[in-house]
Amino acid sequence: MKKILILCLSVKLLFSNNLELRSYLGSEYKSYLKKANNKRSNNRAVTFQNELKYSLDSSKLYSKIDILKDFTEKERDYFNITEAYYLYEFTDFDFYIGKKIIFLGSLEAYNLVDIFNRQNYQKDILSDYKKGAYLTGIDYYFKDDSKLNFYIKGFEEDLNFASEKSPYYAFGNLKYKKKPLFSNRNKTFSFLTTYSKTYDENAVADISYGLFYGYDNYILFKKIANKYRSLLFQSTKLFTYNTFVVDSFLFKIEGSFTKIKDDKEVRLDDFYELGFGLEYTIEKIIKNHNLGLIAEYYKSNTELTNMNNDLFLALRYSLNDADSSEILGGIIKDFENNEISTYIKYEGRLTDNLKISTDLRYINSNSYLNEHLRFSCELKYYF
Repeated sequence: MKKILILCLSVKLLFSNNLELRSYLGSEYKSYLKKANNKRSNNRAVTFQNELKYSLDSSKLYSKIDILKDFTEKERDYFNITEAYYLYEFTDFDFYIGKKIIFLGSLEAYNLVDIFNRQNYQKDILSDYKKGAYLTGIDYYFKDDSKLNFYIKGFEEDLNFASEKSPYYAFGNLKYKKKPLFSNRNKTFSFLTTYSKTYDENAVADISYGLFYGYDNYILFKKIANKYRSLLFQSTKLFTYNTFVVDSFLFKIEGSFTKIKDDKEVRLDDFYELGFGLEYTIEKIIKNHNLGLIAEYYKSNTELTNMNNDLFLALRYSLNDADSSEILGGIIKDFENNEISTYIKYEGRLTDNLKISTDLRYINSNSYLNEHLRFSCELKYYF
């Protein structure tokens, strides 16, 4: 034990100027107040995350490890290397290799163009938690402050979902097999390139365009014998996401057109997705607190997404304190299927090292969830 402590101290002293470590240990609780019959009433889990940054003059190593241990549902257990990549900075470009999350989008309720990384469905199917993708990439910086990105995704990982007793199990009485199927019976690479530029002369604007080819972010499910399996299909996407700031107004636009690659097993038509958003901020409504008024509209011609004719209205109350405390409440109305989803969530700190996040969500839909009401809370102790 003494030797281990000496080794740890030696490593810390050796890399103290270049090494950054940040971790938390958390406790997660979800209570299902309304759910389908014969489904579990709650989930109780512990969570752990460790972030590591090791920097040199022109390079950086970064890793993020996420662990979840559920005491009520072992199918939620995971040990994920969410990100682990090496970055080298050249004169005009950065080079990446490893596992990384690439975020794309500008809207609040749903990012139509956030297509590169898969969601962590074990963590939460109703919230957006991404998993890293194995990739090689380049960020090239032009002299006019614009940027060109190019990424190649190596392969797709297995897709894990909750257990049969979970309210979020969508396969009825049948089993689910986590190993995905691939369209055209072939595994291939996925490619993503984006171009972005910031303008700040007459109005502040961030404009981005992109092209994606590979396995689509949407997933189909295929029944084989008495089991369901995920089916990943290939597509080409042209997309854009933009923000415009005018005084206290923030305008947001996301849009994409998807062309489906011909496949004998996948019978889908090409489709489009559009999202428009507006956020108006009332500053110093109480002391230095701000109130944001948010409205977004989503339209598409595909059943792959739930956001095919939806209106989102929300209020964001920011305390602007040292803890970045925030309350966000929103409602989504689906005019296509007459469905409704609403939530209110809070994030803040109880102490310097203790952070809390809570949310209350209600869904009334025609899906397997039917009428669903959930309260969740997570405490994180940072060290």
